[in-house]
Amino acid sequence: MRAVRGEVVSSKPVALTKAARVFSLFAASDDSGLPSDGGALLLCAAEAAMELHVYRRYGLASGQSEEKRPKKRKRKNDACSASGVASRDV
Repeated sequence: MRAVRGEVVSSKPVALTKAARVFSLFAASDDSGLPSDGGALLLCAAEAAMELHVYRRYGLASGQSEEKRPKKRKRKNDACSASGVASRDV
């Protein structure tokens, strides 16, 4: 495998979806001059980034720990709870 040279253009964080898109577009580009192994590796990285994005977005929602969940706030002027009467949908 050949050595890769370059420089850091930006060090700010990017979204996983954007990283996956950049990986896949670079792998598909004819101008990249990548061997087939390098292209396959970039496509693998793009797929892994998308899987991580989906996991973070949908997978963690149901399994959040109690510490990570937002706290429920109590209403100050709730007439039903103040009088001791439970509210029910009829």
